[in-house]
Amino acid sequence: MSTIVVGMGMVIAMGSGSEPGERKEGQRARRPASVARPCASAAREECAGFFAANGISTPSTLFDTLSDTYCFAKNRAGQFVWGNRLLQEQHALADVKDILGKTDHDFFRRDIADRIRADDLAVMETGVTVKNKLEVIDGGNGELTWLFTTKAPIRNREGAIVGIEGFSRDARRSQDTIAPFHEFKACIEYVQEHLAENISIDHLAKLSCMSLSTFERKFKEHFSLTPKQYVLHMKVHEACRLLPGANSIARVALATGFGGQSYFTKQFRSIVGITPKQYQLALAAGRAGNAPSFHRKGNHVEAS
Repeated sequence: MSTIVVGMGMVIAMGSGSEPGERKEGQRARRPASVARPCASAAREECAGFFAANGISTPSTLFDTLSDTYCFAKNRAGQFVWGNRLLQEQHALADVKDILGKTDHDFFRRDIADRIRADDLAVMETGVTVKNKLEVIDGGNGELTWLFTTKAPIRNREGAIVGIEGFSRDARRSQDTIAPFHEFKACIEYVQEHLAENISIDHLAKLSCMSLSTFERKFKEHFSLTPKQYVLHMKVHEACRLLPGANSIARVALATGFGGQSYFTKQFRSIVGITPKQYQLALAAGRAGNAPSFHRKGNHVEAS
Protein backbone atom coordinates (compact mmCIF):
# COMPACT_ATOMS: atom_id res chain seq x y z
CA MET A 1 0.00 0.00 0.00
CA SER A 2 1.50 3.35 -1.04
CA THR A 3 0.75 6.74 0.46
CA ILE A 4 0.70 10.06 -1.41
CA VAL A 5 0.55 13.22 0.68
CA VAL A 6 -1.07 16.10 -1.16
CA GLY A 7 -1.24 19.66 0.20
CA MET A 8 -2.78 23.05 -0.64
CA GLY A 9 -6.27 21.70 -1.17
CA MET A 10 -5.44 19.33 -4.03
CA VAL A 11 -5.44 15.54 -4.00
CA ILE A 12 -4.89 12.81 -6.56
CA ALA A 13 -7.44 10.24 -7.68
CA MET A 14 -8.36 8.10 -10.65
CA GLY A 15 -9.69 9.41 -13.93
CA SER A 16 -8.69 12.00 -16.49
CA GLY A 17 -10.05 14.61 -18.87
CA SER A 18 -13.41 16.24 -18.39
CA GLU A 19 -15.54 13.13 -18.19
CA PRO A 20 -16.93 12.16 -14.79
CA GLY A 21 -16.21 8.71 -13.44
CA GLU A 22 -16.95 6.39 -10.59
CA ARG A 23 -14.54 6.60 -7.68
CA LYS A 24 -12.99 3.37 -6.47
CA GLU A 25 -11.85 2.87 -2.89
CA GLY A 26 -8.57 1.33 -1.74
CA GLN A 27 -6.72 -1.13 -3.97
CA ARG A 28 -9.71 -3.08 -5.20
CA ALA A 29 -9.79 -4.60 -8.67
CA ARG A 30 -12.51 -3.51 -11.09
CA ARG A 31 -15.70 -5.49 -10.51
CA PRO A 32 -18.28 -6.57 -13.11
CA ALA A 33 -21.31 -4.30 -13.46
CA SER A 34 -23.57 -7.07 -12.19
CA VAL A 35 -21.69 -7.07 -8.91
CA ALA A 36 -21.34 -3.29 -8.62
CA ARG A 37 -25.04 -2.44 -9.04
CA PRO A 38 -26.24 -3.92 -5.72
CA CYS A 39 -23.46 -2.02 -3.91
CA ALA A 40 -24.51 1.23 -5.59
CA SER A 41 -28.12 0.50 -4.68
CA ALA A 42 -27.16 -0.13 -1.05
CA ALA A 43 -25.22 3.15 -0.99
CA ARG A 44 -28.24 5.05 -2.30
CA GLU A 45 -30.50 3.48 0.32
CA GLU A 46 -28.06 4.37 3.10
CA CYS A 47 -27.83 7.95 1.83
CA ALA A 48 -31.63 8.17 1.59
CA GLY A 49 -31.87 7.28 5.29
CA PHE A 50 -29.07 9.63 6.37
CA PHE A 51 -31.22 12.27 8.08
CA ALA A 52 -33.45 9.81 9.93
CA ALA A 53 -30.47 7.75 11.08
CA ASN A 54 -28.83 10.82 12.59
CA GLY A 55 -31.95 12.38 14.07
CA ILE A 56 -31.83 15.37 11.72
CA SER A 57 -34.69 17.09 9.96
CA THR A 58 -34.81 16.71 6.17
CA PRO A 59 -34.09 20.01 4.35
CA SER A 60 -37.16 22.03 3.41
CA THR A 61 -38.72 21.67 -0.03
CA LEU A 62 -38.51 25.48 -0.25
CA PHE A 63 -34.90 25.02 -1.40
CA ASP A 64 -36.31 23.56 -4.62
CA THR A 65 -37.75 26.97 -5.51
CA LEU A 66 -34.34 28.68 -5.63
CA SER A 67 -33.33 29.70 -9.14
CA ASP A 68 -29.73 30.84 -8.52
CA THR A 69 -28.47 28.61 -5.70
CA TYR A 70 -27.35 24.99 -5.63
CA CYS A 71 -28.03 23.38 -2.23
CA PHE A 72 -26.50 20.11 -1.07
CA ALA A 73 -25.71 17.81 1.83
CA LYS A 74 -23.07 15.06 1.93
CA ASN A 75 -22.01 12.40 4.40
CA ARG A 76 -18.46 12.03 5.70
CA ALA A 77 -17.57 9.83 2.72
CA GLY A 78 -18.42 12.69 0.36
CA GLN A 79 -21.59 11.04 -0.96
CA PHE A 80 -24.58 13.26 -1.61
CA VAL A 81 -27.45 12.58 0.78
CA TRP A 82 -29.58 15.43 -0.57
CA GLY A 83 -29.63 18.08 -3.26
CA ASN A 84 -32.16 20.64 -4.41
CA ARG A 85 -33.87 20.71 -7.80
CA LEU A 86 -31.48 23.23 -9.36
CA LEU A 87 -28.58 20.91 -8.54
CA GLN A 88 -30.49 18.07 -10.20
CA GLU A 89 -31.01 20.17 -13.34
CA GLN A 90 -27.38 21.29 -13.39
CA HIS A 91 -26.18 17.68 -13.49
CA ALA A 92 -28.92 16.55 -15.91
CA LEU A 93 -30.42 14.04 -13.48
CA ALA A 94 -33.88 12.64 -14.18
CA ASP A 95 -34.92 12.80 -10.52
CA VAL A 96 -33.65 14.54 -7.40
CA LYS A 97 -33.10 11.12 -5.82
CA ASP A 98 -30.62 10.21 -8.57
CA ILE A 99 -27.96 12.26 -6.80
CA LEU A 100 -28.04 10.01 -3.72
CA GLY A 101 -24.81 8.07 -3.25
CA LYS A 102 -22.90 10.00 -5.91
CA THR A 103 -19.89 12.21 -5.23
CA ASP A 104 -18.44 15.31 -6.85
CA HIS A 105 -16.16 12.99 -8.82
CA ASP A 106 -19.21 11.82 -10.74
CA PHE A 107 -19.88 15.33 -12.01
CA PHE A 108 -16.62 17.28 -12.21
CA ARG A 109 -13.20 16.88 -13.73
CA ARG A 110 -10.91 14.98 -11.37
CA ASP A 111 -8.73 17.87 -10.15
CA ILE A 112 -11.78 20.08 -9.52
CA ALA A 113 -13.62 17.36 -7.57
CA ASP A 114 -10.48 16.65 -5.54
CA ARG A 115 -10.26 20.31 -4.58
CA ILE A 116 -13.91 20.36 -3.46
CA ARG A 117 -13.36 17.19 -1.43
CA ALA A 118 -10.34 18.70 0.31
CA ASP A 119 -12.40 21.76 1.27
CA ASP A 120 -15.18 19.52 2.62
CA LEU A 121 -12.71 17.55 4.73
CA ALA A 122 -11.29 20.75 6.20
CA VAL A 123 -14.76 21.94 7.27
CA MET A 124 -15.62 18.57 8.84
CA GLU A 125 -12.27 18.37 10.62
CA THR A 126 -12.34 21.89 12.08
CA GLY A 127 -16.10 22.28 12.52
CA VAL A 128 -15.75 25.83 11.21
CA THR A 129 -18.29 27.24 8.74
CA VAL A 130 -16.84 28.67 5.50
CA LYS A 131 -18.84 31.64 4.20
CA ASN A 132 -19.06 33.01 0.66
CA LYS A 133 -15.87 31.43 -0.66
CA LEU A 134 -15.37 32.39 -4.30
CA GLU A 135 -14.84 29.38 -6.57
CA VAL A 136 -14.04 29.85 -10.25
CA ILE A 137 -14.67 26.55 -12.05
CA ASP A 138 -13.80 25.68 -15.63
CA GLY A 139 -16.81 23.85 -17.05
CA GLY A 140 -14.68 22.17 -19.70
CA ASN A 141 -16.09 24.25 -22.57
CA GLY A 142 -13.89 27.29 -21.98
CA GLU A 143 -16.50 29.09 -19.89
CA LEU A 144 -15.82 29.94 -16.26
CA THR A 145 -18.54 29.51 -13.64
CA TRP A 146 -18.32 31.82 -10.65
CA LEU A 147 -19.75 30.36 -7.45
CA PHE A 148 -20.01 31.81 -3.96
CA THR A 149 -20.06 28.83 -1.65
CA THR A 150 -20.94 28.51 2.02
CA LYS A 151 -20.36 25.21 3.86
CA ALA A 152 -21.04 24.07 7.42
CA PRO A 153 -20.67 20.76 9.26
CA ILE A 154 -23.74 18.58 9.87
CA ARG A 155 -24.04 17.31 13.44
CA ASN A 156 -26.16 14.39 14.63
CA ARG A 157 -28.35 14.34 17.74
CA GLU A 158 -25.27 13.73 19.91
CA GLY A 159 -23.40 16.66 18.40
CA ALA A 160 -20.91 14.59 16.38
CA ILE A 161 -20.04 15.81 12.89
CA VAL A 162 -21.50 13.34 10.38
CA GLY A 163 -21.31 15.29 7.15
CA ILE A 164 -21.39 18.67 5.47
CA GLU A 165 -24.13 20.90 4.08
CA GLY A 166 -24.00 24.06 2.08
CA PHE A 167 -25.05 26.10 -0.90
CA SER A 168 -23.34 27.64 -3.92
CA ARG A 169 -24.80 30.75 -5.49
CA ASP A 170 -24.22 30.95 -9.24
CA ALA A 171 -23.01 34.47 -9.94
CA ARG A 172 -24.24 34.25 -13.52
CA ARG A 173 -27.74 33.73 -12.15
CA SER A 174 -27.36 36.32 -9.41
CA GLN A 175 -25.47 39.34 -10.72
CA ASP A 176 -25.95 41.35 -7.54
CA THR A 177 -23.72 38.92 -5.63
CA ILE A 178 -20.83 39.25 -8.02
CA ALA A 179 -20.97 43.05 -8.22
CA PRO A 180 -17.96 43.62 -5.90
CA PHE A 181 -15.89 41.34 -8.16
CA HIS A 182 -16.70 43.12 -11.44
CA GLU A 183 -13.57 45.25 -11.12
CA PHE A 184 -11.48 42.06 -11.42
CA LYS A 185 -13.36 40.56 -14.35
CA ALA A 186 -10.96 41.84 -17.01
CA CYS A 187 -7.84 40.63 -15.24
CA ILE A 188 -9.32 37.19 -14.44
CA GLU A 189 -10.29 36.70 -18.07
CA TYR A 190 -6.83 37.87 -19.15
CA VAL A 191 -5.17 35.30 -16.88
CA GLN A 192 -7.40 32.55 -18.25
CA GLU A 193 -6.53 33.46 -21.85
CA HIS A 194 -2.78 33.92 -21.35
CA LEU A 195 -1.73 31.02 -19.13
CA ALA A 196 1.05 30.09 -21.56
CA GLU A 197 2.68 33.50 -21.07
CA ASN A 198 4.63 35.25 -18.34
CA ILE A 199 1.81 37.26 -16.75
CA SER A 200 2.71 40.65 -15.32
CA ILE A 201 0.95 41.58 -12.07
CA ASP A 202 1.47 45.25 -12.95
CA HIS A 203 -0.43 44.68 -16.21
CA LEU A 204 -3.28 43.00 -14.30
CA ALA A 205 -3.46 46.03 -12.03
CA LYS A 206 -3.73 48.33 -15.06
CA LEU A 207 -6.50 46.16 -16.52
CA SER A 208 -8.37 46.69 -13.25
CA CYS A 209 -7.67 50.46 -13.31
CA MET A 210 -5.85 50.36 -9.97
CA SER A 211 -2.41 51.13 -8.65
CA LEU A 212 -0.28 48.03 -8.03
CA SER A 213 -0.50 48.32 -4.24
CA THR A 214 -4.29 48.86 -4.27
CA PHE A 215 -4.79 45.99 -6.71
CA GLU A 216 -2.74 43.55 -4.63
CA ARG A 217 -4.51 44.56 -1.42
CA LYS A 218 -8.06 44.38 -2.82
CA PHE A 219 -7.35 41.20 -4.80
CA LYS A 220 -6.23 39.36 -1.69
CA GLU A 221 -9.25 40.64 0.26
CA HIS A 222 -11.61 39.12 -2.31
CA PHE A 223 -9.77 35.96 -3.38
CA SER A 224 -7.76 35.10 -0.24
CA LEU A 225 -4.69 34.80 -2.49
CA THR A 226 -2.18 37.34 -3.76
CA PRO A 227 -2.36 37.97 -7.53
CA LYS A 228 0.91 36.07 -7.96
CA GLN A 229 -0.42 33.09 -6.00
CA TYR A 230 -3.66 33.14 -8.00
CA VAL A 231 -1.80 33.09 -11.33
CA LEU A 232 0.36 30.20 -10.11
CA HIS A 233 -2.70 28.23 -8.99
CA MET A 234 -4.44 28.82 -12.32
CA LYS A 235 -1.37 27.63 -14.24
CA VAL A 236 -1.12 24.50 -12.10
CA HIS A 237 -4.86 23.97 -12.47
CA GLU A 238 -4.44 24.03 -16.26
CA ALA A 239 -1.46 21.68 -16.00
CA CYS A 240 -3.63 19.19 -14.08
CA ARG A 241 -6.07 19.28 -16.98
CA LEU A 242 -3.35 18.70 -19.60
CA LEU A 243 -1.17 16.11 -17.87
CA PRO A 244 -3.46 13.04 -18.14
CA GLY A 245 -3.26 13.04 -21.94
CA ALA A 246 0.26 14.44 -22.32
CA ASN A 247 3.18 12.44 -23.70
CA SER A 248 5.67 15.08 -22.67
CA ILE A 249 5.80 16.90 -19.33
CA ALA A 250 8.12 19.46 -20.93
CA ARG A 251 5.38 20.39 -23.40
CA VAL A 252 2.90 20.87 -20.57
CA ALA A 253 5.45 23.15 -18.89
CA LEU A 254 5.62 25.27 -22.04
CA ALA A 255 1.85 25.25 -22.53
CA THR A 256 1.31 26.65 -19.05
CA GLY A 257 4.03 29.29 -19.19
CA PHE A 258 6.52 27.71 -16.80
CA GLY A 259 9.24 27.39 -19.42
CA GLY A 260 11.68 24.71 -18.25
CA GLN A 261 10.53 21.36 -16.92
CA SER A 262 12.65 21.67 -13.76
CA TYR A 263 11.00 24.96 -12.73
CA PHE A 264 7.57 23.58 -13.64
CA THR A 265 8.13 20.49 -11.48
CA LYS A 266 9.20 22.65 -8.53
CA GLN A 267 6.16 24.94 -8.76
CA PHE A 268 3.73 22.08 -9.42
CA ARG A 269 4.99 20.22 -6.37
CA SER A 270 4.66 23.33 -4.19
CA ILE A 271 0.92 23.41 -4.95
CA VAL A 272 -0.08 19.79 -5.47
CA GLY A 273 2.43 18.14 -3.13
CA ILE A 274 3.80 15.66 -5.71
CA THR A 275 5.62 15.92 -9.04
CA PRO A 276 3.86 16.04 -12.42
CA LYS A 277 5.14 12.54 -13.19
CA GLN A 278 3.77 11.19 -9.90
CA TYR A 279 0.47 12.89 -10.73
CA GLN A 280 0.32 11.07 -14.08
CA LEU A 281 1.21 7.74 -12.46
CA ALA A 282 -1.50 8.20 -9.81
CA LEU A 283 -4.09 8.87 -12.51
CA ALA A 284 -2.88 5.88 -14.54
CA ALA A 285 -3.18 3.65 -11.47
CA GLY A 286 -6.74 4.89 -10.99
CA ARG A 287 -7.70 4.04 -14.57
CA ALA A 288 -6.31 0.54 -13.99
CA GLY A 289 -8.66 0.09 -11.03
CA ASN A 290 -6.03 0.73 -8.35
CA ALA A 291 -7.06 4.21 -7.27
CA PRO A 292 -6.06 5.29 -3.76
CA SER A 293 -8.57 6.03 -1.05
CA PHE A 294 -8.52 9.36 0.80
CA HIS A 295 -8.46 10.68 4.33
CA ARG A 296 -7.32 13.85 6.02
CA LYS A 297 -4.30 14.00 8.34
CA GLY A 298 -3.20 17.27 9.87
CA ASN A 299 -3.01 19.95 7.18
CA HIS A 300 -2.83 17.45 4.33
CA VAL A 301 -5.03 15.03 2.49
CA GLU A 302 -3.48 11.59 2.16
CA ALA A 303 -4.14 8.91 -0.43
CA SER A 304 -3.37 5.34 0.56
